[in-house]
Amino acid sequence: MERSNTESKYILAGFLKFMGLDLEKIVKGRIENRIKAQKFVYFGEKLEVPLGYDFDIYLYGPYSSKLADDYYNISREEWEAGTIDLSEGEKRTLHYLKEKDALFMEVAATFDSLKSANNKVSNDRLIDMISSIKTNRLKEKGKNKVYMEMVVKELSQHELL
Repeated sequence: MERSNTESKYILAGFLKFMGLDLEKIVKGRIENRIKAQKFVYFGEKLEVPLGYDFDIYLYGPYSSKLADDYYNISREEWEAGTIDLSEGEKRTLHYLKEKDALFMEVAATFDSLKSANNKVSNDRLIDMISSIKTNRLKEKGKNKVYMEMVVKELSQHELL
């Protein structure tokens, strides 16, 4: 049975609230809030949380235009009424992710997305590729390939790869 758009927005709102995000900051705040919203939902989908979004690779990693449409069009009432049921395992993994900053989430989701599409390519090769693609983004944040390696190691330790 397919959910209505309103039901989907309630679930999305519940998920984003669980992840510690604020609607006003997502919609009107810094881009980092939107990056985090996109990547949190990306990993929610990976954990099989029934959010209903598909992602394509984009400038800041996996991106869903439908998700962006939904958070820009969510009403205050839908936000306030939003709830989500999560398993203990999902909660544990999501608590780990919600403490991460936008750059970590961007790098993590980009790596996971490319690894999923190219599972025969070694992690080292993917790290090299992404480090090269994101050189300027990493540099502006004072990060480099070593940071990418740390992100991938953490993802593996938390069984997210």
